[in-house]
Amino acid sequence: MQFKGDKVVLTLFGERVRVLRQARSLSQEALALAAELDRTYIGGVERGERNISLLNIQKIAQALDVSLTDLLQFEQKTEVMREPAAKGFLNAKVIEEIGLSHEMLRQAIRDTYKLLDQIDATLETAEVFPLSQTVELANLSSMIGNIFASAIAKHSNDLLRRNRPHRYPDLLTTGISPQVPDLELKMALETNKPKGHLAKEGYYLICRYVLCQLDGSLQIGKEQRGIKPYIWEIRCGYLLLEHFNLSNTAGDSGKTAVVNAAGMEILQIVYCDLERAPLSRKGKTYQSYQQLFERN
Repeated sequence: MQFKGDKVVLTLFGERVRVLRQARSLSQEALALAAELDRTYIGGVERGERNISLLNIQKIAQALDVSLTDLLQFEQKTEVMREPAAKGFLNAKVIEEIGLSHEMLRQAIRDTYKLLDQIDATLETAEVFPLSQTVELANLSSMIGNIFASAIAKHSNDLLRRNRPHRYPDLLTTGISPQVPDLELKMALETNKPKGHLAKEGYYLICRYVLCQLDGSLQIGKEQRGIKPYIWEIRCGYLLLEHFNLSNTAGDSGKTAVVNAAGMEILQIVYCDLERAPLSRKGKTYQSYQQLFERN
């Protein structure tokens, strides 16, 4: 029998194990070897997927050289409303040229976070893992994209409306302002380039997100992904057919059109949560983002 809050407790315990392991510069494999457990088991514990036994908790504590009290020293934090990065909005003119504003994006991001948190709360009540651990990542990207598109329409002052599901483009101009074009919204994980089934010329909002820990912190790497989606980047601009790479690989789900490097370069960054950018802080790409903020 499971009780309400079990999933949260397992997730918090997993985060505690991960923090202590990394503080000791141990890999999951090294910890598993020291605790005489399987590496995949340790990975499951850190992701909050294992209903770990007391004996295995003791093994992990000994392997980490901490007491049971120290290992279990975590507490459930009170949920607070998540907010977009206060200083993350850039290139105001780019978004204003299509009749929108940074404030519209701010409200849409806030609403997206609010709804995602409400979904997770409902799943927790039903004793189910959070959304990011329940659906495949491709489906998660699609769901976040649909929620964000609806939120943009809501805060567009009736300038945009949602199109029907699986119809291009995602957002249709209502015709109130001739300045506002139809918009297609694409969502991708981390630094991936967004893709769809067809390449179509037009205005795009390209969004990328990361999966953070419960406290909102980001740990880079597939094995370190958390459970809370945060939008870390939004780009805006007009794409031509040449800005897509097309493929029709056998066994794939039909034709795919991926925004290529030239297309990503054409798009202007209008929002960036630099604290949660999935980039090496010493790398040139991260430094280019820093320079972008300095210029703005």
